[in-house]
Amino acid sequence: MLLGITSLCIGSTLGILAGLGQTTSTGTCSAIAGAAGLQVGTAMIALYSFFLLLQLLILRRDFHPTRILQLVPVWFQGMILNYFRYDFPPFQALHPTSYGEKFALFAVGMVLISLGFTMVKCANFLNYPPESFCTLMAQRLGIRFGTCKIALDFVYVLTTLTICWAFSLDFGIVREGTLIFAVCNGMLINFFQPKIERLFGCLCPAPQP
Repeated sequence: MLLGITSLCIGSTLGILAGLGQTTSTGTCSAIAGAAGLQVGTAMIALYSFFLLLQLLILRRDFHPTRILQLVPVWFQGMILNYFRYDFPPFQALHPTSYGEKFALFAVGMVLISLGFTMVKCANFLNYPPESFCTLMAQRLGIRFGTCKIALDFVYVLTTLTICWAFSLDFGIVREGTLIFAVCNGMLINFFQPKIERLFGCLCPAPQP
């Protein structure tokens, strides 16, 4: 899980530095960070904690305390993301100028994000609050998880644009890269998943009966 989170954070940082548009969730975190004067990882912790609060409001008495553990990977990701975004010297030296350099940086970041997400998913350790919220809403509304996730991505984009407009932030957070990632992310995850599952199976074989 930690290896996947690290890959996610490196990819997110490269995507931010590329400046061609961020993923839907990272874009919202960047907008919140710009509006509130926070670091982007700290804004991510706040945003994902909000999704845990929504689960509490929906479930009420059925809310199991173990759901609080969803904040464990969130905290790790927030701290690691802040490190790579603000304190990791090699990344601070990256200043892409041409469109080709920016797109290359974006492409590497996109691959690392998809790889990291696949690792976290295959680790099957803890869910993130937004994904748990989507699962809960899908069950309550009788719809597929993927449909709920797509709806959440639209909400992310609308929220990001609204924050950028309200606080006069750069609308470059949502650009062509956001659309490219939305299209390619699923394909990359489908590409990586069987390979990661085989790797995890070799490293952690199932116990013999």
